[in-house]
Amino acid sequence: MSSDGKREFMNKIKIQISLLLIATLGVMSGITVVSSLPLIAHKFSNIEHIEFLSKLMLTIPSMMIALFAPFAGHIVDRFGRLKPLYGGIILFIIGGSSGFYLHDFYVILIGRALLGIAVALIMTSSTALIGDYFNEELRHKFMAKQGMAVALGGIVFISLGGLLAQIHWSYPFAIYLLPILFFPLLLSSLYEPKKHSELDEDLNVSTKLFPVYLTAFFVMVLFYMLPTQLPYLIVNTLGGKPQTVGFVIATAMIFNALTSIQYAKIKAKFSYIQIYMATFILFGTGVFIVSEAKSITELFFATAPLGMAFGLLLVNTSAWFLSQVPPHKRGKASGMLTSSFFLGQFSSPLLFEPIVLAYGIQGLFFIVSLVSFFTAFVLFVKSYK
Repeated sequence: MSSDGKREFMNKIKIQISLLLIATLGVMSGITVVSSLPLIAHKFSNIEHIEFLSKLMLTIPSMMIALFAPFAGHIVDRFGRLKPLYGGIILFIIGGSSGFYLHDFYVILIGRALLGIAVALIMTSSTALIGDYFNEELRHKFMAKQGMAVALGGIVFISLGGLLAQIHWSYPFAIYLLPILFFPLLLSSLYEPKKHSELDEDLNVSTKLFPVYLTAFFVMVLFYMLPTQLPYLIVNTLGGKPQTVGFVIATAMIFNALTSIQYAKIKAKFSYIQIYMATFILFGTGVFIVSEAKSITELFFATAPLGMAFGLLLVNTSAWFLSQVPPHKRGKASGMLTSSFFLGQFSSPLLFEPIVLAYGIQGLFFIVSLVSFFTAFVLFVKSYK
């Protein structure tokens, strides 16, 4: 290989590593502090309804992402991909780490809101970059790597967050300072793609992509019950410790990584609908096991199906989305997809709280397992019509 060829190859590797590091910020935004939630509820026990309010540590960023992401999409299409990306990372560091040094509950919630705006910018611009940098075949291969990177990032962040939470409830917030280390690589490897002219026919993107957006919302309402409800089941019902939450979720993330890295091979054999069908069967199985668990040990039997379901879910949705949207509308459309994902995350505890109050957390998991199996059956009928 010539020196120019080697240089080009290394540049491609650096671009992929940069995008993979950026992808981990999405999972870092929520899962890092999940082990601290029961401790935060205890620390601020003088605040009325604190157990519910403490869950807003996860969901406030989701709400802000859902509200701001469509605007982020317009910003990315108008001003390019990199400026919003770098601005988002700076806001991510400031807002995410605020809980480390600000110990007023409501002020921390403001920092979480700032984190949400940051993630909206980061995810919208990075999704558009993936569409710009890779053709469809390479995109599937890269997104398999991305799914694995997100899973491995989840393992690191949830495990580290659980260990730090044992020392002090605020220490997991310090993990949000890590992206400072990413900046030199990002600045040296990423480049601004040329603007795409609107050569395609005028496309009503919202209408064509509505099924994708609706799917993204629905699956995140169901799937996000795990980080918002599982810590309370483990700590308050099954008698586990905060680091136990991290170990359970990290184990699921291992299966997530092993599954998502196989996505390109899976997609070559099955349609998007068939992959979703398998996802809901796996998810339904996992949450049913959780609903019947009487000990921490039994929860670990749910980690394989739940992790595999997560490994397919996000990659399949993003791949389906990018196959449908024209290049010149990737920014706006990516913003809407990001909004759909995180509107589902924000809505999850709000929609499920009445069920938890009526039937308990394990009752909620049982009901969701039935919903998941029914959804898989509907997709089965649809895929073989």
